[in-house]
Amino acid sequence: MAALVAGFGYQFYHKFRELQTLRGRQMAYQERIAELEERVSDLAREIEELHHNPDRLEMLAREKLGLAGENEKIFIIETAPSPAGE
Repeated sequence: MAALVAGFGYQFYHKFRELQTLRGRQMAYQERIAELEERVSDLAREIEELHHNPDRLEMLAREKLGLAGENEKIFIIETAPSPAGE
């Protein structure tokens, strides 16, 4: 009888630890989901703003993509690395 109780006790303890581990993972996943939902919300607001604010869209296109407006030219000036010691 004692062996049976010890066996059940061991199984209970093992399952209890497994449950704690799974609950910890669940909490971590819930936190990550909340972070991603907030990011999605931020991106949706930004998309909505870009639909209604063409000036901001143009600014982002210029800054992030290096695009130019009509009849504009972009000059890229590269500098040579200076020799060591100068």
